[in-house]
Amino acid sequence: MGSGPDRPRSGIAALALILMAGNILSRVLGLVREQLSASLFGTGDVIAAFTVADNLQTLLFDLMVSGALQAALVPVLAQWAAPDPASRAELRRLGGTLIVLVTLILGVLATAGIIFAPAIVGGLTWFSGAGASRDQATVELTTRLVRIVLPAAVFLGIGTLLQAMLFALDRVTAPALSTAVRNLAIVLAAILLSGALGVESLAWGTVAGAIAIVLVQLPPLVRAGAMPVLSLHLRHPALREMAMLYIPVFLGLLVSSAAVIVDRGLAWGAEEYALGAMRYATTLVQLVLGLVAAAIGLAALPTLSRHFAAADEEAFGATLGRALMLVTVLILPATFGLAALAGPISALLFGYGETGDVGARWIAIALLGYLPGTLAAAYDQVLIFAFYARRNTWLPVLVGVLAIVTYLAVALLSVDAFGMIGLVAANSAQFIVHAGVMWWFASRRFGWAADPRLGQLIPRCAMAALVMAFVALGTWWGLDRLLPGASGGREIARRGLLVAFPVAIASPMYLTLIWPLCGAEVRRLWTQRRARHAH
Repeated sequence: MGSGPDRPRSGIAALALILMAGNILSRVLGLVREQLSASLFGTGDVIAAFTVADNLQTLLFDLMVSGALQAALVPVLAQWAAPDPASRAELRRLGGTLIVLVTLILGVLATAGIIFAPAIVGGLTWFSGAGASRDQATVELTTRLVRIVLPAAVFLGIGTLLQAMLFALDRVTAPALSTAVRNLAIVLAAILLSGALGVESLAWGTVAGAIAIVLVQLPPLVRAGAMPVLSLHLRHPALREMAMLYIPVFLGLLVSSAAVIVDRGLAWGAEEYALGAMRYATTLVQLVLGLVAAAIGLAALPTLSRHFAAADEEAFGATLGRALMLVTVLILPATFGLAALAGPISALLFGYGETGDVGARWIAIALLGYLPGTLAAAYDQVLIFAFYARRNTWLPVLVGVLAIVTYLAVALLSVDAFGMIGLVAANSAQFIVHAGVMWWFASRRFGWAADPRLGQLIPRCAMAALVMAFVALGTWWGLDRLLPGASGGREIARRGLLVAFPVAIASPMYLTLIWPLCGAEVRRLWTQRRARHAH
């Protein structure tokens, strides 16, 4: 068993930059995908049907594989990441065993889902009162889409295992590009096939995108000499270690999956625009989390795992502190800025075709409801990765159960009175509770003491971001009254200017306000990176 990769470690900041670059491309294509969906299919019944079908295959994938990526796959596979032939051969055998297992399990479950799709969709609509605002044609469309899209979970599972091997080797470029390739496949399918297939084009594009993710991982694995050798070594000790790490995560995901099903079921019976608006608002939220928290957390995970294995608590705490400082500097302006410009951004990105101005306003409302939870979730992801690095997967799961109970309480108490707004508020409450409890346990369970600079940085960055948001909002308000409404390309240009100009005015103000606070830290990280490359 080895302890290191076959190339120098480039550090959290460098790996995070690669992941962020891939995420930027992925999220841009994801926005294009959602813009096409909004324009072609609106926010009503058709996109609601696809959203439910897509969520079901995503839940299957998350339960079986995705949830294990950070909790079990990367930490354990990293133990065989050394360049010596014995370690690399063991990594290949272990990877092959995992692929065979996942293919068998997901294949059986996807087949069962295809066979029993009508019952699955019927069970979902039960939460909303026998279909509520959706007619029988929408239910039948949902069933058809479920049958098309479920095989994507099998290929996503294989692709995620290959990504885990590359993450363990600190080769993050291909994994960073994977989602971009998937989104590109969906975009091309929507453009080329929507005229003939309608919303089914999105389902077929999802399957093609999952296959593309697998193909993208293969060349770097070949170059690293780590191409999996298909086998079935069920007695491999790593499988037991992964299972012990993943069982609590799996149980937690079961609970969270039930919450997602309830959420989608309640949204199915809420306002006509609810599911579509929540879908597109979630795209913007995931854009922020993907660029900030996920990139920083994934980059920090292998380093945190090595510090824990070496019993170097000082280095572990310093690494976690730096990761949270990076999150702070980036997530606060992102969420405050989105709050200030929620309406203009929703109109610019989605307010065309079948969605129109009414649908765009619903998207903006959903986005505003999600943002408090987005801010909390950014810190939460890094803290969860810190516990995963310490081989502690039970605590995040138990905290997750408490957070889901919070969601269910808020959602069930508020959905009748407030509809979609109650559901997005419940989602934010869930993430706020989870992040708060995780922070409390991090400081007490393993004695992590937050860097004093972090305590100073958060309120100061929040104040700077608040000033930035008010400047952006005021700039938009004034410009909106100066520029008359138009049509066609001129209206698109107007909407673009209503977003771009406030951002261009407000962003430098935020940078000016925070540079005295974190400029020294940025320079220190840059100096450390140059020193590593010099050696």
